[in-house]
Amino acid sequence: MKKLAQAVFAVLFCAVLGLSFAVFNIFSKQLSMDSHENRLMTGLPQVLQSPLSELPRNLDNFFVDNSPFRYQFVLLDAGLDYRLFGTSQSDQVLPGKDGWLFYKDGPTAAQPMANYQGLTAVNDSPETLAKASAALQILHDDLAENGCQLVLDLTPSKDRIYREYMPAGYPIVNEQNRTDLMVEYLRLHTTVPVVWQYETLRSQARLYPERLLYYKTDTHWNELGALIGLDGVLEALGLPTLAPEEYTVTSDGTTTGDMANVAALYAVLPEEVRYTVPGYETLFPRDERVVRVIGDSFSEAYMPYLEDRFASCWREHIDTFDPAIAEAPACDILILEFNERSLDTMLRILENFHPE
Repeated sequence: MKKLAQAVFAVLFCAVLGLSFAVFNIFSKQLSMDSHENRLMTGLPQVLQSPLSELPRNLDNFFVDNSPFRYQFVLLDAGLDYRLFGTSQSDQVLPGKDGWLFYKDGPTAAQPMANYQGLTAVNDSPETLAKASAALQILHDDLAENGCQLVLDLTPSKDRIYREYMPAGYPIVNEQNRTDLMVEYLRLHTTVPVVWQYETLRSQARLYPERLLYYKTDTHWNELGALIGLDGVLEALGLPTLAPEEYTVTSDGTTTGDMANVAALYAVLPEEVRYTVPGYETLFPRDERVVRVIGDSFSEAYMPYLEDRFASCWREHIDTFDPAIAEAPACDILILEFNERSLDTMLRILENFHPE
């Protein structure tokens, strides 16, 4: 009887599994969901072309990635974890208070939680700071000789801007973090305009809590936060700006935050409101200079404002940085932008300009 029961169970299991594939494929248009995962899913060609040693793993990944009702179960599981335990299924997403999500330590990040807390272990040594400032000055001077003005824009992450929504398990140990110390040193030891809009953004976040500057479920600032960040650059260039609270913002649709996507919480947490600043293109006289931006994804958000302010501008990702730009900048103004999670990237780039 025991063997019969086991056989019946095995048959039922296979039948249910097979039926789920049939039902899902018959009603695929109604049941399929868009993938919000930031990775390539395993396809059948990848399995068929696998070396024998990798076949079991790729076959398992294929069934996991293409199983019926996969997204529905992933969403259900992630939603239950978040609602019941306040946890995330992604090791890069840290749930905060009131629906806020924050970027946790990831494989390529400069320890954002340690930096948020101000832990001294992540601070740069005096030798590193000295080398970085000397290299930055060389880059500035080389660009100036070729008719280009350099501005270094270090953009704040949202964790300290909206620290009141961080989980209690991550207390701030030191108010001055790695970025604060880097900015202070570069300002003292170079003639380069170093923009760090932390104080302004933090002040605005506290004074106008309903006027959000960063997305709650995304790693980035929104259109208003980007404008306030850019104003620091414009002021460094001697150009007029408005006080942050004087900008009028209106809704311009909605978007889904990248961390909500990664943690499969896009069905649990509400979509984010996108902003626009109506009439911004008429607020200030147009500058005839050419601006080149080399930065990470934070600078992408302020490009529309630069397009309204300058005769010509374009943006390249920081990963494409070529040291030869110092000799042929092809612009009047070069904005080098790094989010504070990318300070290590900045240090690697500056190594190209160390004095001989």
